[in-house]
Amino acid sequence: MKIYQFIQNYSIEILDEPFALDNGNELNQTANITFTDINNNLIEKKKYGVIDIVDIYEKINNGSAVDVSQCFVKDFSLSKYRRKYKLKPSDRIDLVNFTATDALFESEKTVDFSLANFTGKKADFTNTHFGSGNLSFLKAEFGNFPVSFKGSSYSEGNNNFQYVKFNNGKVTFENATFENGNLSFINTYFGDGNVSFKNVHFGNGDVSFAFTTFNKGNITFDKAIFNGDEISFSKVDFGNGKVDFRRVNFGDGEINFEEISLAKENKLIFRRSDFGASNAIFRDAQLHGCFLDFEEAKFRNGKLNFFKLNADYLSLIDCVLNCYVDLRIDTCYTIDLKQSIVQNIIDLNPGATDMKINHLNLTGVRNMGDIFISWEDNDVLNLICNQENTSFHEKAEQFRLLKEEFRDTGRYLDEDIAYIYFKRYELKDKWQLAREKGFLPTILYIPNFLFQRVVFDWIGLYATNPFRVLFSILIVNIIFSIIYTFFYSASNYLTCLNPDVSLFEKLFGNLYFSAITFFTVGYGDCSPVGFFKLLSPIEGFVGVFLMSYFTVAFVRKILR
Repeated sequence: MKIYQFIQNYSIEILDEPFALDNGNELNQTANITFTDINNNLIEKKKYGVIDIVDIYEKINNGSAVDVSQCFVKDFSLSKYRRKYKLKPSDRIDLVNFTATDALFESEKTVDFSLANFTGKKADFTNTHFGSGNLSFLKAEFGNFPVSFKGSSYSEGNNNFQYVKFNNGKVTFENATFENGNLSFINTYFGDGNVSFKNVHFGNGDVSFAFTTFNKGNITFDKAIFNGDEISFSKVDFGNGKVDFRRVNFGDGEINFEEISLAKENKLIFRRSDFGASNAIFRDAQLHGCFLDFEEAKFRNGKLNFFKLNADYLSLIDCVLNCYVDLRIDTCYTIDLKQSIVQNIIDLNPGATDMKINHLNLTGVRNMGDIFISWEDNDVLNLICNQENTSFHEKAEQFRLLKEEFRDTGRYLDEDIAYIYFKRYELKDKWQLAREKGFLPTILYIPNFLFQRVVFDWIGLYATNPFRVLFSILIVNIIFSIIYTFFYSASNYLTCLNPDVSLFEKLFGNLYFSAITFFTVGYGDCSPVGFFKLLSPIEGFVGVFLMSYFTVAFVRKILR
């Protein structure tokens, strides 16, 4: 049974009536405990057997198994035990097969398990409630057996698991509830077994797992809830297992994953987690060869810091990014922002970082903020073109997104380049669709494809480069003059040019005629005869078209 979820208060009444334990033993007194919430509403009434602390100490001293299940334990302290038996403060105390399922520990100061050495085959605190007072497992050590704090609950005091050593058994705090005190797992060691903090409510105190070491087991914080002002996983070594923070509610506190590490080819998962208005720090995270997954996560008003991150794959797919996102990473093979909503700033400006990125996926991004990225410094062309699993249409849309971003931020040169590649990939997409429809649609689309490729792209780079259009005008004039010269004869000639002149004079005269025809300022002194009457209107049309093209490109540059 999961008990004491979100308990705030409790009251105790000691009754002089016997209490029968499930193991067949009987205690002389009963503790009648009433649990209430923060508003003093009744949660549950429960009875426990009252056990004398001296009896527990005697079992420990005799090396006997200790079972305090269903018991109310007052002022348990291994520090007092050491003083009672005149031991050194640094001496470890063996606790054999310690079982405290469905128990209640209370102390005016501290429930003290410090330097405990849990031996035997188990250590079980399932459904145990740690009441008023602090709790300390400082430097305790657990053997190679399962350790359970499943369903346990913790009241107002601070809870200390610093330097605890969990060896190779499974460790679970699943469904545990912490109240307002601080919780520390600093420098804690978890062995090769799986570790579960699934569905844990961490209360309103600060939580720290700083410098903690995990090994081969999988780690889960699935559906955990944090409410503290500071949540620290700084410099944690997550070992070789999969790390699952799926569907976690981090509240609005400071979240620190700075300088964490994880073995290669593993996953660190934050799917569908809610980071609230917190600052989430992954600065200097060393996740070489690892998958860092934030798919469908929500970020509001805080900061998301990946400065100098090293990872293989960073997924921010379908995220709500209403926060400043620092993506000035060191190395990452792929950054995937597909279908995300950007409502603040995404910073990809290279600075004091290496910024080694192979792919940047912006497919379907709804940009209502700003994306700080440089076409040249970030090598945007390769970031998008090198994508292996995106279509021509998706690449085109990404270039369109960046084109709009560059326009809105006044980076017009970058806008022009992005626009060119947007149109190129749009054309590639249409060509691919025609080919997929069959042979006849492909043939019919070829003229359209060639026209756009040659005229729109090669000649003027989609009206982004007036100087290129001007150069194309010059080339067209020269080409037509050469054609006139090549076909010059007694039946195809110009009225202003003697047929017997030299080749150079013919070329010069035809160049003049080509120019006045191109610019539509003839034919006062020179008119075509024969085949040239058909050719010259074609050149005139080309001239009108290219001059209009030049005007559009030139005005576009000037107006911006």
